[in-house]
Amino acid sequence: MQALLVLDNAPAHPPNLEEFKFIKVLYLPPNTTPILQSMDQQMISDFKKLCTKHLFRRCFEVTENTNLTLREYWKNHFNIVVCLRMIDRAWLSVTTRTLTSAWKKLWPESVAERTFEGFEPEMPVEEEIVSLGKSMGLVIDERDVNELVEEHSQELTTEELQELQSQQHSGVLQEIVFEEEPEVEDTISTSEIKENLGMWERVSQFV
Repeated sequence: MQALLVLDNAPAHPPNLEEFKFIKVLYLPPNTTPILQSMDQQMISDFKKLCTKHLFRRCFEVTENTNLTLREYWKNHFNIVVCLRMIDRAWLSVTTRTLTSAWKKLWPESVAERTFEGFEPEMPVEEEIVSLGKSMGLVIDERDVNELVEEHSQELTTEELQELQSQQHSGVLQEIVFEEEPEVEDTISTSEIKENLGMWERVSQFV
């Protein structure tokens, strides 16, 4: 069995992939990913909008059908499993028209000459998101939706991810220390709290 693996020039890709005889690795030229990758031909943008729509719909269902506030839901009930299910539903909602349009730009001969009328949703995704947002009392318009999608168009670097993780660790520790009421008052001093936080920060950076 033979396989062709096409990769861009990202430094995070594992080395020595060409050791395997059944895989031929082909690296794309530098700075050509936005032009040559099918996902960059509107697919990623549409997928992000669909993810946002499913997130807004879930938040609307929570506020309509439960006694939870959005803050309570986000803090105590929104987890990786819920997120993955939303991602799955969003990807399944990417239309045939979007997929066909992307590949037609890159490889016209691979796309069958046929029309896909009727495959588009009755209401544009942006309008659905705006409608759901307004149902929850949010002030939002289509421009806000497009700005939100474009805001995350660049992938985070390794350094940015590490900084984000460090901030999240610090935030969690501060919530644990300052929000929970101790059983016995004044059992730990402020200086000891700062010292413990400092030690944990050093450990997390080392890990």
